Amino acid sequence: MHFQIDTQTIKELEIFPEKANSTSIFDFYNRTKTIGGRERLFEIMSRPFSNLELFESRKQEINFILAFKRRLTLDARQVDFIEHYLRSRRIPLKDNIIDATVDSIANRLKTNSDYYTIIEGIYNIILLLLSIKDYLSLFEDASDTNPLQKELSYLKDFLSIPSIGKTLKNPPKKSIELKAVTVNKLDYLFRVKKKNEFRNILNLIYEIDVLQSLSRAMEEHNLNFPEFTEKEEPYFEVIDCFHPFLESPVKNSYSFKGGANLCFITGPNMSGKSTFLKTVGVIIYLSHLGFPVPARKLKISMFKGLLTSINPSDSIDLGFSHYYSEVKRVKTIALEIETYNNMVLILDELFRGTNVKDAFDATLLIVESLARIKGCYFFIASHILEVAESLAKSNNIDFRYFGIEYKNEDIVYDYKLENGITAERTGMHIIKKEEIKEILDRVISKQKE
Repeated sequence: MHFQIDTQTIKELEIFPEKANSTSIFDFYNRTKTIGGRERLFEIMSRPFSNLELFESRKQEINFILAFKRRLTLDARQVDFIEHYLRSRRIPLKDNIIDATVDSIANRLKTNSDYYTIIEGIYNIILLLLSIKDYLSLFEDASDTNPLQKELSYLKDFLSIPSIGKTLKNPPKKSIELKAVTVNKLDYLFRVKKKNEFRNILNLIYEIDVLQSLSRAMEEHNLNFPEFTEKEEPYFEVIDCFHPFLESPVKNSYSFKGGANLCFITGPNMSGKSTFLKTVGVIIYLSHLGFPVPARKLKISMFKGLLTSINPSDSIDLGFSHYYSEVKRVKTIALEIETYNNMVLILDELFRGTNVKDAFDATLLIVESLARIKGCYFFIASHILEVAESLAKSNNIDFRYFGIEYKNEDIVYDYKLENGITAERTGMHIIKKEEIKEILDRVISKQKE
């Protein structure tokens, strides 16, 4: 089943790199060895789903690769050259001894780059198939019920093709050792006779590359698979979750209880509100890819979608102000939950682009309305404490905050999510600590001289 998501949510959660050298969730999981594997991982991560069967299938495959330990050895340049060879402009060689002899002699008389590509491409395919053969030998004692049995059987059947089996029994040590008749036979096989089958082989290699990548990420970062409930009503419980970008993250836990459907988070600037909201968004997105997530435990229902409003940008070309962009985003979210139920909505610092009075009134209006909508979960953060105080008696809202401590006039952030509403404000403290008033006073003083 389709999982409702949009480009703004994907961008705000930084799922994919926006530009060169930018950090992304994709890069956090990417350990692929081949370009094809990277492209396959990108394709998978672009398609979250709401299907328990698909989740269980992916979970079993990753766990199988993780438990098996041994890996399929992949050489990136080798596989890339194979793809280059398959795109060769030269018409496939004919599988007979006469044409093979003519092609070989013609190349000796005048070196042909296309013929060279064919020879090197075939040689690299032989090396790849030898790696696959070694890999398959590791599974001889494996259970027939392993989740990759169908794929491994397909690889094994391809290696049993007579011309391939014969070549692998006595493989050339160098490409120049390939006989002309073998070159023609295998080129015709790979690019004509078994063209589709060999493409399937490469696709399976890329799939294994992705599974090996995910299992490495899971092992390196101590990730865990979510547990999905089959209850119809929404459910969310996470223990010790953390954001993948942080080197030494403070882990937090949260669960909806007592009929609450909206988590309202307060706290001063830089205390951790936005990071926590992004963490929640990321783990929900990843769980609906069937991926292990950055948390010790995650138990949730299968949601139908996820939308965020964390940093709506100005739309200058359209003549939109920041505030109007925020309003349009909230309207988009409202229309989505009118169409789809059982979604997670994440909103950070609503209506920061307008004056304090309008921001208070608008935030209060929206939050009060969202709290009355059943079947969805809402995570909302705001530094407008007065909104939280006005909503304090609502039974549908769970209030949490990120606090601070003062030590020697310095602000210390612990980044721990706590129960309740905080009254801490740091804006004026930071202004004073940066001595901006003193700088301006000096400017004024100099002007009087």
